[in-house]
Amino acid sequence: MSTSHRPSDETLAAFAAGQLDEGLALVVACHIEADHGSRQRLRELQSVQGALLDNAEPAAMETGPRDTGTFAQTSARPVAVPPAPAAGLPRVLSPYALSPWRPIGLRIAMRRVEVPGAEARVFMLRAGPGIALPHHKHSGLEWTTILAGAYEHQYGRYAAGDFDEADSDHDHTPLVDAVEGCTCIAAVTGSILFQGWLGRLLQPLVRL
Repeated sequence: MSTSHRPSDETLAAFAAGQLDEGLALVVACHIEADHGSRQRLRELQSVQGALLDNAEPAAMETGPRDTGTFAQTSARPVAVPPAPAAGLPRVLSPYALSPWRPIGLRIAMRRVEVPGAEARVFMLRAGPGIALPHHKHSGLEWTTILAGAYEHQYGRYAAGDFDEADSDHDHTPLVDAVEGCTCIAAVTGSILFQGWLGRLLQPLVRL
């Protein structure tokens, strides 16, 4: 798989440090699972973070009756094995509940990914070949990993494995590949602000 678009180093570093909202982190993880280059970069960033921790001044840990045996008890717990993912889906999606696909327009369908406690709303989108998705912008973030097919917009072409990192400065109209269509997973914070009459018609159906 040839990947043209990857997360920024800032995003990967936040992912490595566990600082991302879980919904956003899940979409990054879907990309990392598919892309060797981002996995390698993630390992490099983790090595740097580990070196910084090694050089940091140690802090004294509080001790007390409540702490006795905590690590042993935690370590002894059986580790749950995630179920096998549905065919064609990233393995990292295995622990999450997926709603059924529902139509939100002509040859466009959406399914929600339930990520308890996440600020970001996570969903999968499937669009038929040649579909022009509504012109829209954002009041927050919209991070997308392409699972199959491709789309293109004002900022480039995004194919399977690519990561599209959009924020409130982005204003785009994705056009789905005319042959392959597109299936992707996205996490959004804030609001998706549809533009034009078609977008305003779709807004109540999408409910994001």
